[in-house]
Amino acid sequence: MSLRAFCISLVWICSGLARAQDLPSLHNWSVEHPGWKEDKAELSYVASRCATMFETIGNYFSMHPVHEEQRRSANAYLSHSDIYARIGYFLSIKNGVSQAEAVQRQRAFSQDFSAQMHDNLRQHNNLMVPPLSLDLEICMVNFRFAELQARSLEAEFAKPGLTANAVGLLQNGFDVDALNSIWAYIKLQTGAPADAQLPRLVIQPNLPTNARMVFEFPSEDQPLNGLQINVSPRTLQAWSRSMVNWALGHELVHYALLMRENQWTPKVIYKNSIKHHCNPEFLRLTGEIADLISDTQAPGRERLRMYSEVFRSCTRHPDQ
Repeated sequence: MSLRAFCISLVWICSGLARAQDLPSLHNWSVEHPGWKEDKAELSYVASRCATMFETIGNYFSMHPVHEEQRRSANAYLSHSDIYARIGYFLSIKNGVSQAEAVQRQRAFSQDFSAQMHDNLRQHNNLMVPPLSLDLEICMVNFRFAELQARSLEAEFAKPGLTANAVGLLQNGFDVDALNSIWAYIKLQTGAPADAQLPRLVIQPNLPTNARMVFEFPSEDQPLNGLQINVSPRTLQAWSRSMVNWALGHELVHYALLMRENQWTPKVIYKNSIKHHCNPEFLRLTGEIADLISDTQAPGRERLRMYSEVFRSCTRHPDQ
């Protein structure tokens, strides 16, 4: 980790322990750091705060729209959040910030911004008053820069010389070669038995529209579940091959951690006491699967999108 990255990481950790209002406003911080766009550690800091702001406001407007314009704004804010998250989390990890530190930083930012929203609504009955509105303006004004920066980072970290490979397919349309490679990596990282097999992959048209794929297993709450990964056909149609492979890798890590917790032994009911999505090992493995796919599969330009999905699995579903 570079000295600058270490110092910024230390600020993030300390901010998580401080009261939310002790964080400097992003507007004031940017005035004090005029070269933040050229410094990747500082860029990751700004992008992470902007991702949190857009996510928080987008979720608020989607759940409490006063008028139709706010409902439309919710979708735009959430889309903006995704672009900033691609930069913020990816650069944090690549600059030596640990997965646990990145999660702690996001929680500090979320606490700070949620407190500002609460105070603005209580005192002014209006979200968009300073300093919150000034901070959000920084993110709005620089959104086009963030889009270009995301593309630039994809190009910078792309593996040179990749060519499209023939795709080996299972009968249901899954990329068998990629899945075998991903599963071999997961087994190595989790200490799985050499003969541990992939779970069933099931095309499931009845999944809810907001569910792309789901790992299910028989538990005390749902004893009739199968031990399998259910995949929506909509996902196979809408997502690229690389993104489908990454998402399946995400579910395979769920499967591997569950099986390891149960000593890799088939059970009628499986014990599941670990929340995976914010677990540093889960975050590390799913991020490394993004690198594995991006380094081996052309065109290799969705690495940051995969990293964003790694991070959002924690921020949006921390109890899973």
